Amino acid sequence: MAPTLATNIDAGPMPVTAKDTQRSSLESSALPSVDTVVASVAAPHDQTSIGMPHICRLHQHSVTGGTPVYTELSSADPALQESHKLSMDDSSGLIQDSVKVSRVLWQLCDEWDLDPRHSESDSVESILAQLGNASAPIGDSSSIDRAYHGKSPSAGSSQRMKILSELLVTEVTYVDTLKNVVGVYLNPMREAKVLSESELRGIFSNIEIILAFHNDHFLPAITYAISKPDMAIGGVFLHHSAHLKLYSMYTNNHETSVKTLSSVSSRRSVGGFIQNARHDVTQIGQVGLDGHLLTPIQRLPRYRMLLTDLLSNTPADHPDHETLYEATKELNRTIHDVNEKKRIYENRLRLQRIQEKVAGSSAIPLVVPHRTFKLMATFRLQIFSEPTRNSKGNLRVRRIGLGTVYRFFLFNDLIMQCTFIMNKDLRLNRVYKLDTRVAPAEVTCDNELRIVSSEGILYLRGDQAEIRRWARVINSRLE
Repeated sequence: MAPTLATNIDAGPMPVTAKDTQRSSLESSALPSVDTVVASVAAPHDQTSIGMPHICRLHQHSVTGGTPVYTELSSADPALQESHKLSMDDSSGLIQDSVKVSRVLWQLCDEWDLDPRHSESDSVESILAQLGNASAPIGDSSSIDRAYHGKSPSAGSSQRMKILSELLVTEVTYVDTLKNVVGVYLNPMREAKVLSESELRGIFSNIEIILAFHNDHFLPAITYAISKPDMAIGGVFLHHSAHLKLYSMYTNNHETSVKTLSSVSSRRSVGGFIQNARHDVTQIGQVGLDGHLLTPIQRLPRYRMLLTDLLSNTPADHPDHETLYEATKELNRTIHDVNEKKRIYENRLRLQRIQEKVAGSSAIPLVVPHRTFKLMATFRLQIFSEPTRNSKGNLRVRRIGLGTVYRFFLFNDLIMQCTFIMNKDLRLNRVYKLDTRVAPAEVTCDNELRIVSSEGILYLRGDQAEIRRWARVINSRLE
């Protein structure tokens, strides 16, 4: 849906603002003649040979000089006052000339950037394809490699025994915690019907399945391995590595769990039930239900810390050394996969929330696998340059002055422009695809954010820190 366009500013110079007065320190000889530049616009030209972006960027830097300082003169010296008045008149004329030159040069720059011959769409498409096929780097692998290579064959067995003992003790404590959550809270709540089944799933997720895995399989396997003379624990983690991916669902649901628990706890029946359960069972201790629900989130990183420490204290000739190394790397990959799925899940939820908030955005559609949300801000759209064709079919640019405030949403492949409606809701106004430039954003000499899209070029004004942040994020969106 095209935006409602306001005043056409194709004719006449743009008004001189307070910011424009900062340019008055430049020398008149540094600027080309306005007539010369205007004539160059009217005359036929080959954009591929003149390199307009370079000319415009050069001009952009040339008009940013120091701020002029005007001192107040004594009324007793009319000659100096008259000289000062003429100097200010000359400066004002120079400022207006520089504004005209800047406007014409940006017009040429817009023509260059909107010309399909100068599009970088192939490069953008190639980078997006590479990003889609590439996996994110796995963190903490260097510490595992150091643990593998950093110890001599005579690594101490006493420290290894302490780490294995800590692994077993913390696993027993962890299973007891899961049993308390299920036995003291979940099952009694289900039997008393103080919460619906959907609310119980929202709070506890798949914690019953996690408990069954650890209580029936993982803890017995760890206990058995440590009871053997070589205490080879690496094979246990390798054998059960696929089961540890159960934590992905639980991790993805944790934010929902916190919000749901906070919401239902305000009910008298639920809040009283939770307090009574905590006081009736001594093994719950001082930790509340929310604290117990956080424990599974911390378990996989705790395993990684213990295995890395164990690896660094396992002799190179130990039967478990190589297996333990492989098990630690596999656990690291599992943690990475869990975190990556959580990031994807949270991004999808964010896209869904934006689509629900912005009327008309479902027509895009907004929620697609490759799209990621980046930023949101409110800017004033000062100018929109859109491509047109003259009677001879040559490309020309029509610059339209708007001055309208919009809410903008930045994604990795597009910008969504929204108008404000009643009740703080938003309506989709226009979509700009970021598919013609690898780095389509820059900050102009007027401190405006200039963004090149396939639909046209936006000139936005707003908070300066936010302007620069958007320019940086837009140009790095493909990294």
